[in-house]
Amino acid sequence: MSKQHFPYFYNLIRRFRKDREGAIIPLFGIMIIIIVVMAGAAVDVSRVVNAREKLSYALDAAALAAATDLSTQEMTNDEIQEVITDSFNANLADADFLDEAIENLSFTVDADNGLITVSSAATMDNLFIDFGGYGQTAFGPETFTFGTNSQVTYSRFDVEMAMVVDVTGSMGWALDDLKDAAESVVNILIPADGEESKVKISLVPYSVGVNMDSYASAATGGISTRCVTERDGDEKYTDASYTVEPAGDGSGTRRSQDCSDSVLEPLTDNRDTLLTAIENLETEGYTAAQTGIGVGWYTLSPNWKDLWPTESEPAAYSNSEVLKFALIMTDGAFNTYYDKHTLTLSECNNFRRYYGPCYAGTNDYWIEKAGSGYSGQPSQRALQLCSAMKSAGITIYTVYFGTATSSSQARVMEECADDGKYYVATSSDDLIAAFSNIAKKIQQVFLSQ
Repeated sequence: MSKQHFPYFYNLIRRFRKDREGAIIPLFGIMIIIIVVMAGAAVDVSRVVNAREKLSYALDAAALAAATDLSTQEMTNDEIQEVITDSFNANLADADFLDEAIENLSFTVDADNGLITVSSAATMDNLFIDFGGYGQTAFGPETFTFGTNSQVTYSRFDVEMAMVVDVTGSMGWALDDLKDAAESVVNILIPADGEESKVKISLVPYSVGVNMDSYASAATGGISTRCVTERDGDEKYTDASYTVEPAGDGSGTRRSQDCSDSVLEPLTDNRDTLLTAIENLETEGYTAAQTGIGVGWYTLSPNWKDLWPTESEPAAYSNSEVLKFALIMTDGAFNTYYDKHTLTLSECNNFRRYYGPCYAGTNDYWIEKAGSGYSGQPSQRALQLCSAMKSAGITIYTVYFGTATSSSQARVMEECADDGKYYVATSSDDLIAAFSNIAKKIQQVFLSQ
């Protein structure tokens, strides 16, 4: 069969073939548009996903920054807003949506559970879906909106810490290092920006006694106006025996001649106050470390709160939102203690020569005595105080500064400390590092709870 025989059918087939070829062109064009829009949508969605991830990272960083500050200091809403805004500026500096994200930035603080939640949202133009204006109408909006939030826990706890430091004569060569070590504790635990801190520190320097300065009279019932040593406790102060400086008139006590000029500072969150007290440390006298430990405890004890200014009052032991710590340091053997003693005639005559009137056999006097070694009274009294402090809920860190690591003083420091909280410093660098590490450990404890 040829086209000559069937011209009509041939022409019909030819026209059909031409019609089919022409129909492919518009279909192909439509498919190209769909493919481009789909590919563009994938690019747009990918851009938004990346932007959301960047926003999420910035929110995590901002929430963490705010939580860190909330863990260490009291903050107003404006101060929290400033912290998270500064963090956003640092982490989204090159983002096109920075201004919008900051405008939509918000936070909530759940003080009961120690949570801060930071949220934000932004928009991004759809570059490909808006295909000449047609894609926007047919396939989607002009912009994508994206947002997320981040929630971080912060510490609800306040911290009270007693820093009990050895300022006896043997520490003279390392006094500057001791000051550096003590300053590192303040720098780590108390913010430098002047905000109200959640950490309060007391400084208790000791030698044969503790220079309590203006607090001495109240602590000793008027017997002393400067230094304190140890005696049986007044029933008002029930934690343990407390310390007094014997009066110079011989009216019932023995005066210590070697109390250091280094002055006690009760609990405070004032950096300048603490740093000034540290800078003014001086060394003198023998080692009645149990006296320093006892007075360090009293700066943390609610039973002694009436002695201190209102802002320095220790919290109740039952206050579950306050963590109490002590850092105790010595470099030498505990070698001095005080006992009540009824003087004989000869003792009274010798006493009177230096300290005023004395009545043999009628008055009890506090006599400075020597005692050393692990079994000696100073060491044993120190261990009793440490045990009682731990029973009251105070966590104790200790530092032995020296090379005689098997000595009685090293043994006492090790037993005074809670498990894993005893440090040995055999050099000046070690001493500074030990204090810094203890401060960081304390910081980790209250930040993680």
